[in-house]
Amino acid sequence: MYDKISIDELAFKTVAAVQDLEVGIHSAWNEYCTAYLPVVKLHKERGKEYFDRDIATEYSRFLEGRVERGEISWGYYRFLKRGLGRLTEFHDTGKLEWSCPGKVSKFKLNGYFEAIMSEFLSHNDFHRNTYGDIAWVARKYFAWLIAEGHHDLRAVGVDEVQQFMIYCSRHMKSSSVHNVKLYMKKLYRYLAESGYAADTYEGLFSFRVSRESRMFPAIPQSEIAAMLEMIERRTPKGKRDYAILLLGTVTGLRAVDVAKLRLNDIDWKNGEIRIVQSKTGKALTLPLTRDVGEAIQDYILNGRQDTESDAVFLRIHAPFQAFADGVAIGNMYDYYRKKAGLPRNAFDCKGFHALRRSVGRNMVISGAPITTVAQVLGDSDINVAKKYISLDSEHLKECALDFSGIGPETEVAQ
Repeated sequence: MYDKISIDELAFKTVAAVQDLEVGIHSAWNEYCTAYLPVVKLHKERGKEYFDRDIATEYSRFLEGRVERGEISWGYYRFLKRGLGRLTEFHDTGKLEWSCPGKVSKFKLNGYFEAIMSEFLSHNDFHRNTYGDIAWVARKYFAWLIAEGHHDLRAVGVDEVQQFMIYCSRHMKSSSVHNVKLYMKKLYRYLAESGYAADTYEGLFSFRVSRESRMFPAIPQSEIAAMLEMIERRTPKGKRDYAILLLGTVTGLRAVDVAKLRLNDIDWKNGEIRIVQSKTGKALTLPLTRDVGEAIQDYILNGRQDTESDAVFLRIHAPFQAFADGVAIGNMYDYYRKKAGLPRNAFDCKGFHALRRSVGRNMVISGAPITTVAQVLGDSDINVAKKYISLDSEHLKECALDFSGIGPETEVAQ
């Protein structure tokens, strides 16, 4: 669309378009200096006055090489790639659409395997909850083959499949190996049907994997209280963060469901929250307790930005959009735990999801039937809810949440 403007002018127009997304002027020009200028400079070094797609591809590969060699971080790499993507998008369409950067895989494939990946993922109607895991296993397998000297599948057979599974078993937990086995079975079924492999190797994937059933910890009420105390509730950000963390503390909603909560999901008159769970795809109705309702109301009326978005919780900085997923909420939770001086280490299972376990444990302590616990938390398998019984190892030594007045008839004052 902008083939007849110089690369310099394209960069300037892209900055203006970024500001139209309600990004601050300093952030927009920082992106120009850091992400656009290297692209402009490379065009001039190649003697190109206008945007050239081959040069853009060259620069993209240059960035990939730097991140693979550890010269730049993955976060900085994504920032630079976003800048290149915005230049390309504005060149092609004359406008920019706001989007969060997608996850970038560390498993780099050649064109042959990338084509198979695309065919495999589009050929099957995978459930959204397993799509990412299946794609990860397939990419990991193909990247392993390339590292082993196989740049296509012509010489790959039973020995390679066995060696890959052995490789996985040496550095993965048994539950992860179990999942890899299931997804590899799906992959090879497709490869055999499509003529890429001579066999489905069903026998190789029939071995049994013993999976540990580990009981992850719940968060003590004292730690939850200390974390909530760290939130400055007089600011718009504090009002939002307090409403989010209190919602997770009282209802046990998953972070992704909190992130996707919409204004019309809240029935103020009947005191209920009604959603369709992202993990299970099943409808869930939760009582809206007075404290949670008041916190959400305070944020909506006194902290939430005036925007057309129907999401309850919005980003603080422009553009005022909903969270893309639950990752930001997990990071928010970790921030306030750290601020409260509470330990939070990688893989300690004390993240935002631990609030869900706390709700289940507290309901069990307060005498709620397991069927009720499963219903409130939206667990489709009652055996999942039974695990909360094991968390009551101290047997009522910790105070349960106050569940008084959470029935559907509860109303929250407007």
